Amino acid sequence: MQLNKFYILGVTHKDLTLNEREVFIKNEPKKIMEGLLEDGIVKGYVLLETCLRVEIYMESENIELVKQKFNIGPLFVKKSGIEAVKYLFDVVCGFNSIIKGEDSILSQVRNSFLKSMEEKHTTKTLNVIFNKAIEVGKKFRHKSQVSKNAMSLEAIALKFIREHFDTLEDKRIFIVGTGEMAVAILNIFTRNNINNIVMTNRSRTRVLELKEKYNIDIVDFNERYTEVEKSDIIISATSAPHLVLIEEKMKDLNMTKEKIFLDLAVPRDIDTSIENYPNINLYNLDNLWDVVKKNEQKRSNLLKEYKYILEDQIKNLLKYCEYKGELKCKRN
Repeated sequence: MQLNKFYILGVTHKDLTLNEREVFIKNEPKKIMEGLLEDGIVKGYVLLETCLRVEIYMESENIELVKQKFNIGPLFVKKSGIEAVKYLFDVVCGFNSIIKGEDSILSQVRNSFLKSMEEKHTTKTLNVIFNKAIEVGKKFRHKSQVSKNAMSLEAIALKFIREHFDTLEDKRIFIVGTGEMAVAILNIFTRNNINNIVMTNRSRTRVLELKEKYNIDIVDFNERYTEVEKSDIIISATSAPHLVLIEEKMKDLNMTKEKIFLDLAVPRDIDTSIENYPNINLYNLDNLWDVVKKNEQKRSNLLKEYKYILEDQIKNLLKYCEYKGELKCKRN
């Protein structure tokens, strides 16, 4: 195990705007990493992609070649060795999240790691580091209880929508997509007895599966613009690399009543040109975060109080290195 060859590169919401993060994702970082792996420049990697961050955790013999391939700019996350491990621990415990201590990042890191393992893209070093990270993420949340009464992204989205309407009982909601975020939105709406929901997805099979579980209507993906015209709230959260709702296809629709479009995708799904329509309000991820700030101080205090859990885990990792004869990892 060699911590001195562990590196992190990537972008987050703190570094780049939504537009800039979209450009990075459209350059297909996974394809770049596949090529580096094939060429032996990278021994293994884990790609973490969320709506707020795209980070690559890797073991590499030549990080300069990797940087050249990505054309890394000054705003990119750059960590190595034990500092990279500390950064990952911070990430998995929610220290670097907009919603401090939130739970979803732990599952996102775990799922990304498991996917890389299934693809045989990890190494012994990465396996040890990520297992330690997931372990500390669970322990930190259990002891600190920082996630208690926490607002998830979907909860913030619901609160954001409620601030624009007196009631949602008579509102028709159209959800485009069936991925993790779309289902999370569907879950929280259902728990709050908001049931006038229509869903669509390019894959009809997945929509039919959700219809068996939830009280929803479904429409064919090709009929999405007709449903946009009928709906009051349109939420799009697909993983498509291109626009899903285009202004050119909406210009002939009846758009006279007030509508909210909420774009939770990166890259974005909804053509920003629709903002020019009267009575149309288009929001994206960057518009949601003011809702979080009211409870920020209490959660920040909890993170500081229980920071020692992460520090103890770092000590455990270094002891493991010593046991394995990797004394040099202390110095990197």
